[in-house]
Amino acid sequence: MEDKKYSCEYIERNKAVSGCFAMFMLFVGITFIPFFLKDGAELMAKGLLFPIIVTLEFIFIVPLYYIFFRKREGLGLGSFRFKTFFILFLLILLIQYLLPYISGVNETESWSESQMALGGYIFWINAILLIFIAPVYEEIIFRGCLFNITYFWFGNNVFGTAVIVSMMFSVVHLQYTEIRTFIVLFLVSLTLSAARVKSRGLLMPVLLHILMNAVVTGIQYAAYMLPASSG
Repeated sequence: MEDKKYSCEYIERNKAVSGCFAMFMLFVGITFIPFFLKDGAELMAKGLLFPIIVTLEFIFIVPLYYIFFRKREGLGLGSFRFKTFFILFLLILLIQYLLPYISGVNETESWSESQMALGGYIFWINAILLIFIAPVYEEIIFRGCLFNITYFWFGNNVFGTAVIVSMMFSVVHLQYTEIRTFIVLFLVSLTLSAARVKSRGLLMPVLLHILMNAVVTGIQYAAYMLPASSG
């Protein structure tokens, strides 16, 4: 009787993980669209490729999450503690700014510079999508679906799961080229994974991700505009 019960639970969990894997593959498929577009390079140069991909990922992933995944374990909103949120956000800021300073590498990524140089409404569309839209579905995929998949495959090993998820998170950010950026992304992802584990949900990681992107984008924009205004 116990074996049968275990078997049924295992099958149900395996089905849930299969659904999460399908969501992850959908995300990967949309992310790699530029490689199959004839005008991909031209769209990227004009600043149009990023909003196209982000919009597609959002309109496919978020509704599917809401319909099929939001009530699953670890995929709901979870709890929210301001003290935990503040500590983790402070850690993210240290990773983003203190680590590059200590390593002596403070140059801005070429993709980030190209975004700042867009100007006009294209810049603001990209900035809004980067700050408010991308973090929502990225956390659904990485701290939600992929975390659940890896947690299942790794026999409920939280640390191993966080490491694998963070490696994947850094690798799929194809717009970046510098190794130190991938290290920063990896460490940031570990912090977001800690938020997911602590809160048992996705609200805290999403809000941390949004606030991080807002601060980073704001500082980069200010750094780009100050020399222009002083000149």
